Amino acid sequence: MTIVLPLLVISGIGVYWGLSVMQRQDEAQLKEDLALMAQATKYPLSRALQTGDYVQVNDITTSLFSSGRVYGASVYDKRGDRISQVGVVDTNINESRSAADAVARGDELGTYREIEGEDVFSHFTPLFSQDGRIIGLLQITRRRSDFDQRLSDLRANAWWIWSIIGGAILVVAIAGHYGGVGRHVEHLQTTMDRVRGGDRRARAPLKGPREIQQIAIALNDMLASIEQTEQAMHAQKAREARLNQRLQHQEKMAMIGRVAGGVAHELGAPLSVIDGRARILERRGGDERTTRNLGEIRDQVQRMTRIIRQLLDCFRHSPRVEEDSLTMTELVNGVLDSHESEAAERGIALEVDNQAPDAEIRGDRTRLELAVTNLLRNAIQAASGKVLLSVRAGPQATALTVEDDGPGISAADRESVFEPFFTTKPAGEGTGLGLAVVRSVMQEHGGGIIIGTSRWGGCAVVLQWPRSSSDQWAEAGSTVHGGSER
Repeated sequence: MTIVLPLLVISGIGVYWGLSVMQRQDEAQLKEDLALMAQATKYPLSRALQTGDYVQVNDITTSLFSSGRVYGASVYDKRGDRISQVGVVDTNINESRSAADAVARGDELGTYREIEGEDVFSHFTPLFSQDGRIIGLLQITRRRSDFDQRLSDLRANAWWIWSIIGGAILVVAIAGHYGGVGRHVEHLQTTMDRVRGGDRRARAPLKGPREIQQIAIALNDMLASIEQTEQAMHAQKAREARLNQRLQHQEKMAMIGRVAGGVAHELGAPLSVIDGRARILERRGGDERTTRNLGEIRDQVQRMTRIIRQLLDCFRHSPRVEEDSLTMTELVNGVLDSHESEAAERGIALEVDNQAPDAEIRGDRTRLELAVTNLLRNAIQAASGKVLLSVRAGPQATALTVEDDGPGISAADRESVFEPFFTTKPAGEGTGLGLAVVRSVMQEHGGGIIIGTSRWGGCAVVLQWPRSSSDQWAEAGSTVHGGSER
């Protein structure tokens, strides 16, 4: 409307100005018609008036009126007496200032006047004798309404045409605005409504005029920037949540370690006393039932002592381990010697596939043997009939894998088995500390531990040590602690 209405106002002013110009032109044309009629009858009237032929004067005057374009016509002599008249004329020409001016100037003169209550235009023409003297005056009148009627008709038609054209312009402007701009603005509004409703992936279509497309491009860029910022914020929150969770976990482990260390220290001395007294009673001898009960007491004391040792091993973190150098053969043989009899008692076939016997690793021999021992003991206890211990060496790391043909560890539990006191064994058959100890040892040595599925469908645990640089492996190993692969 800010465009159409000013256009309509300007066009209306143009129509009004055009009508004014046409009014002046039409009025001038009508006056010119009277002047031409006066010029056409001026000389015949002058001759007839000079010769005293009043009949001809009257005929000429009547012919003027009969043309239908005049309201009245009259001829006066030089004294102002009316000689001939047709239609409405002045009753007394001597009282007309315009007539006096025409006679005084000796030239034609026209003016608007009122005759018998009617607005008219009177055209006065002096009549001259042959020697140039004024001998009379011709008056021709015409209604003023004749001037206005044509203009009124033209004005009515013009305003009707202007109204029709203005309405057409308004309709075309509204339809054109909607088709060219409005519907594309609605698309932008729809896009913003979708974004307001939560659809952050909504984008405005690149349609319509260039200006609308530029707005759509800017809007899409803004939405993409907002989406990227939100994604970055979500990612940052997720990282903060993981770091917070890891911090809470470390704090919990530290607290458990302190409690476990204190409990283990306090229980160590009483357990030693109980085991010593049981040995004394066992040496004194007694009946079979007493001996069996004393043996069970000593077994339970040893089991409690082993649990305490595992607790201490699990929560012992040495930033600097003792740097021993040993080959994989030494590590494997040292562990096998203490478990072959246990495997034989359970009917488990214990196999070794050492393809890197000379591969060396550095670290605390006792802690490394402890880690492999826990893995081998778990495998023997879980296996149905077979356990395989294999060694491989690559350009970056040396790997030791312990596999069994038991039930395996489900993917859902492969993260949880590294938590202290979490176990998949029946109640009373495991403490849930074995793999926690293994992970603790591997962390101390900058290595990694991976849990997967063995070739027989059981469990496969891989220990990896760096071959070149401890720092290089420490970064890589930190990403696989507690991980799993199949």
